Amino acid sequence: GGIDAALLVIAADEGVMPQTREHLAILDLLHVPRGVVALTKADLVDEEWIELVKEDISEHLKPTTLAGAAILPVSSYTGQGLPELVAELQRILDSEEERQNIARPRLPIDRVFTMTGFGTVVTGTLLDGVLRAGQDVEVLPPGIRTRIRALQTHQHNVEAAYPGSRVALNLANVPRADLQRGNVVSLPGQFQQTMLIDVRLSILREAALPLAHNTQVDFYTGSQELPASVRLLDADELRPGQSAWAQLRLDRPAIMARRDRFILRIPSPSMTIGGGEVVDVHPRFHRRRQAAVLQSLAMLESGSPDELVLAALDRRKDGSSKKGPQGLLGYELADIAKLSNLSHDVTRQTLETLLMEGRVRCLGTLWFAQAVWDALREETRRLLGEQHRQYPLRSGLSKEEWRSRLGLPAKMAAEVLVALQEEGQAAEALGVTGGAGGYIRLPDFQPTFTLAQQQQIERLLRQFRDHPFLPPGRAEVEAQVGGEALGALIEQGVLVKVGSATDVVLFLRESYEDAQERLLAYLREHGTMTAAQARDVLGTTRKYILPLLEYLDERRITRRVGDERVLGPAAPIP
Repeated sequence: GGIDAALLVIAADEGVMPQTREHLAILDLLHVPRGVVALTKADLVDEEWIELVKEDISEHLKPTTLAGAAILPVSSYTGQGLPELVAELQRILDSEEERQNIARPRLPIDRVFTMTGFGTVVTGTLLDGVLRAGQDVEVLPPGIRTRIRALQTHQHNVEAAYPGSRVALNLANVPRADLQRGNVVSLPGQFQQTMLIDVRLSILREAALPLAHNTQVDFYTGSQELPASVRLLDADELRPGQSAWAQLRLDRPAIMARRDRFILRIPSPSMTIGGGEVVDVHPRFHRRRQAAVLQSLAMLESGSPDELVLAALDRRKDGSSKKGPQGLLGYELADIAKLSNLSHDVTRQTLETLLMEGRVRCLGTLWFAQAVWDALREETRRLLGEQHRQYPLRSGLSKEEWRSRLGLPAKMAAEVLVALQEEGQAAEALGVTGGAGGYIRLPDFQPTFTLAQQQQIERLLRQFRDHPFLPPGRAEVEAQVGGEALGALIEQGVLVKVGSATDVVLFLRESYEDAQERLLAYLREHGTMTAAQARDVLGTTRKYILPLLEYLDERRITRRVGDERVLGPAAPIP
């Protein structure tokens, strides 16, 4: 990935050989944009032969990225053509475009060694960003955190290295044995390892065999070399000269970015068979021959910044067979830049333009594709409507279940819920005390009892009021109004449930508040209180007082010390 130009060496007395063709094919697969051919041993052949060889080389270069490259006869024995070769290389490099800097540096390691007095040193070609002396960095895999003690470019100490540079890094406190060729040095947290990638794959025209679905290959990118299997997404096999979409399942974790070029070789007999471009480094597993998947991959391959940012924000179109909403998430700017492989500045400008056009939604630091936000809003309304239909007496859907069903992280869910409330798409369910609870509902929904249920509830509540501290048991309540109505009364705060799951006691809310006030008044006067004294204060029995005291302990309104209670830290101030 760091090659600015190629020097293709061909002996004049031999011409184009099989290894030359393979080298040229690899340069073409890597999209090396420019180069020069050094036609060596020119002193061993005559001019007529040189012209014939040059014509043959030109024909081989025509279908490749090196088409039109200069072909210069040279001789290391006589010095013929060497000044011209140096001048041509200098001209090519002077015309080289500046390497992209997207503030996400990575250095694929190609050598690791130890220098006496310095420790571990790694070398490679820096891509996509700047590294500076003193920076904290991460080596992936295996995920080692370290620091750049010093860095060199072409044996000169420098404070900073820039994209396209050959760089040597002196890393602090990392044993040489922990690193190897193929590791990648980057800034902490900027890259995640992957074992599944989406690619556009091309097979060489000169390939000896077609590439079949599920073929085992050797995969090369940067300085990484690892086994992989090829899953063809729109074909059963690829014949020489053909291209297709594929997923590569890697045998080991690797570090890549979108647009990285790669080479594929078959291990036996060992030969280059093809290569291509990485389109997505963190895809979902795709089913084969899915039109939506193929369309999404085509867009990722050639999309504009707008399309790439929207694709990064909307990760739903993956052909996933999983049920339920997938990918209804928002992303922060840094994550969007990574997913789209754009610089932070370009990503920010693109998001601002899309926001003005109404194609994205911003919540604090989170960005949503408008289509994702619309789907999230509709899915919320669907879930709430379904809850209200199934359980018309309940206040609504628990916030935790809503968050879980949508697959939202907790912090993101809180921001999304606030925005949905501001839009009038959802509301918090309020208890009879007026406080917001852990439930949400549609704005126009109110739990409604039928006339028969309301009459049963009124009779039940009279019993609670007649005997505030000797209330009916749960089984008796369920027999009178039913389990669903009882659940609604507890959820709405009309009844307070205390005690364990096997020993539940119900109090009318005003009775519970009255009991709490009486018990706290006793404690403020006497300092301590036994269970028997609490029982006498309320004129009840142990069956009711023990669960009530335990409930007060749990809420830290009281605190148990041995067989007595004292005021707890959460006791209200009179």
